[in-house]
Amino acid sequence: MDRRRLNLSLSMASPLQREAWAILSAIPAGQRTDAVCHALCRAHDEGTMLDALRAVLREEWGGVGSTTEKPVQAREAGDVGSDVLGFLLDLQSDDETGFVT
Repeated sequence: MDRRRLNLSLSMASPLQREAWAILSAIPAGQRTDAVCHALCRAHDEGTMLDALRAVLREEWGGVGSTTEKPVQAREAGDVGSDVLGFLLDLQSDDETGFVT
């Protein structure tokens, strides 16, 4: 049987690592390896999906303003809600951890 071993040491001084330990500790022994593998693969898949979505949005938004159609109503910059701006900033972030908290 071909196996690989990973030794992980978590610092309880780090809030993120302390939270990870609390989550891992709640998983029954014997199920932790599968839980970690599922979480890593899911985070990787979500990161890949988000990268693809960002690429599509950049491509589509690249054409904004180059169309010959006139906008139905001109908007001022202040008309955009802060929730929309936050969403857009999140899409453009360079954070590649892939973990959702």
